[in-house]
Amino acid sequence: MTWNEGHGAVSRAFDDWRRADAENRAFLRLTASWSQAAYEREWAQAEESLSSVFDPELHSGDEHVDMFHDAVGGLWPDSYQWIVEATVLRNGVTAFEVYLEKALREVVERWEVTLEGEKQPHQVRLFTPKGFTSPGWGTLTKGHKALGSAVETAEVEWARDLRHLLTHQNGELRTDAALQKFRDPVAEKDAEEFGRASVGGRVRLGVARVTGVLDALAAVVGHADPAVLTYGPWGKKRDQAPINKLHEAKCLAFVRE
Repeated sequence: MTWNEGHGAVSRAFDDWRRADAENRAFLRLTASWSQAAYEREWAQAEESLSSVFDPELHSGDEHVDMFHDAVGGLWPDSYQWIVEATVLRNGVTAFEVYLEKALREVVERWEVTLEGEKQPHQVRLFTPKGFTSPGWGTLTKGHKALGSAVETAEVEWARDLRHLLTHQNGELRTDAALQKFRDPVAEKDAEEFGRASVGGRVRLGVARVTGVLDALAAVVGHADPAVLTYGPWGKKRDQAPINKLHEAKCLAFVRE
C-alpha cells in the first residue's frame, strides 16, 4: 500500500491525529465566533440594565462597564481569546507527540522476538521508563529516525518550548532571552507600545501564529507517516521493520508472553 492521504492510505495513528487536528482547528474558529456574539450580548445587556435604572443624580453614565466586568467575571474578550489560543496550541503539540508514540507502537508492537539463549518468544514494546505510561521524547525521536524520518525539527522544538512556557509559566516571559525567542515581530510591527510583548508580560499568540504552529506540526506528521505505513501491518515492508536499529537506539523493551 502506497501512502496517500487523499485516498485514506495512511496509518491508524495518522487517522487519529488528523481527527484531533481538525477538532482543534474547529475549536479555534468556532469559539472565536461564538464568544464574540456572547460578549456583544453581555455588553448590550449591561447597557440596557443601566438605562433602565439610570438617574443623572446618581449615575455618571459609564456604570455599565462595571456591570459588564462583573457579568463576565473579569474575563474580557482579549484575555478570553488568549486562553483559547493557548489551549489550542498546547493541544496541538500534545496531539503531535501522541501521534509519534502511536505511530511507533503501530510498527513495533505486533512483533515477537526470541532472545538469545531463550526458547520462549517475547513481545516487542516501546521502551517506557519505570513509573511512566508513555515513552520519553528521546525514544520517540530516535524511533522515528530509525524508520528514516526526522521529527525533531527546529519548528517542533520551538513549538514544544512554547508549550512548556504556556503550561508551566502561564505564558509569562520572565527573561530577555524568552522575550526574544517568543516575541512575534510581524504581529507587533504596527502595534502600539502597550500591545507589544515585554518581560513580565504574557507571550503574544494570535490566530495566525497558532495556525502556523499547527501547520508546521502537520508537515512533520505528513513527512513521518509514509514510513509508518510502509513498516506497519499493511505496508509493503511490514516484514522488514528495522527492529535491530530500534533496539540499538534503545527504543525497545521485550516482554515475556
